Amino acid sequence: MTTITSNRGTSTRNAQGLVFGKKSSIVPQDETITTNRGTSVIKVKDIPTIAQPSLKGQKITVCRGTEVITL
Repeated sequence: MTTITSNRGTSTRNAQGLVFGKKSSIVPQDETITTNRGTSVIKVKDIPTIAQPSLKGQKITVCRGTEVITL
Protein backbone atom coordinates (compact mmCIF):
# COMPACT_ATOMS: atom_id res chain seq x y z
CA MET A 1 0.00 0.00 0.00
CA THR A 2 1.32 3.43 -0.94
CA THR A 3 0.68 6.43 1.28
CA ILE A 4 0.76 10.12 0.42
CA THR A 5 1.99 12.52 3.07
CA SER A 6 0.43 15.95 3.47
CA ASN A 7 0.25 18.88 5.90
CA ARG A 8 4.02 19.22 6.38
CA GLY A 9 4.41 15.47 6.74
CA THR A 10 2.11 15.20 9.76
CA SER A 11 -0.77 13.54 7.92
CA THR A 12 -0.87 10.52 5.61
CA ARG A 13 -3.50 9.19 3.23
CA ASN A 14 -3.78 5.89 1.43
CA ALA A 15 -3.21 6.08 -2.32
CA GLN A 16 -5.84 3.58 -3.34
CA GLY A 17 -6.58 3.43 -7.04
CA LEU A 18 -3.59 5.52 -8.12
CA VAL A 19 -1.18 4.09 -10.67
CA PHE A 20 2.05 6.05 -10.35
CA GLY A 21 4.19 6.60 -13.43
CA LYS A 22 1.34 6.14 -15.90
CA LYS A 23 -0.91 8.64 -17.65
CA SER A 24 -3.96 6.78 -16.41
CA SER A 25 -3.49 8.11 -12.86
CA ILE A 26 -6.55 9.98 -11.74
CA VAL A 27 -6.33 12.10 -8.60
CA PRO A 28 -9.61 13.30 -7.07
CA GLN A 29 -10.17 17.02 -7.68
CA ASP A 30 -10.69 17.75 -3.97
CA GLU A 31 -7.31 16.20 -3.03
CA THR A 32 -4.53 18.48 -1.76
CA ILE A 33 -0.85 18.22 -2.68
CA THR A 34 2.01 19.51 -0.55
CA THR A 35 4.39 21.94 -2.32
CA ASN A 36 7.39 24.12 -1.46
CA ARG A 37 9.12 21.67 0.90
CA GLY A 38 5.89 21.03 2.74
CA THR A 39 5.20 24.66 3.62
CA SER A 40 2.08 25.09 1.48
CA VAL A 41 -0.68 22.99 0.02
CA ILE A 42 -2.61 23.31 -3.23
CA LYS A 43 -5.78 21.63 -4.44
CA VAL A 44 -5.52 19.42 -7.51
CA LYS A 45 -8.26 21.37 -9.31
CA ASP A 46 -6.18 24.59 -8.97
CA ILE A 47 -3.16 23.17 -10.85
CA PRO A 48 -3.13 24.59 -14.40
CA THR A 49 -2.85 22.27 -17.37
CA ILE A 50 0.08 23.20 -19.60
CA ALA A 51 0.21 22.22 -23.26
CA GLN A 52 3.25 20.14 -24.13
CA PRO A 53 5.53 21.80 -26.69
CA SER A 54 6.29 19.93 -29.90
CA LEU A 55 9.68 18.20 -29.94
CA LYS A 56 9.74 17.93 -33.74
CA GLY A 57 13.08 19.12 -35.06
CA GLN A 58 14.88 18.83 -31.72
CA LYS A 59 18.25 17.11 -31.73
CA ILE A 60 19.16 14.51 -29.13
CA THR A 61 22.44 12.78 -28.43
CA VAL A 62 22.54 8.97 -28.60
CA CYS A 63 25.12 6.18 -28.51
CA ARG A 64 27.09 7.53 -25.53
CA GLY A 65 27.26 10.97 -27.08
CA THR A 66 28.79 9.93 -30.40
CA GLU A 67 25.70 10.43 -32.60
CA VAL A 68 22.99 13.06 -32.95
CA ILE A 69 19.53 12.32 -34.30
CA THR A 70 16.70 14.72 -35.11
CA LEU A 71 13.24 13.94 -33.79
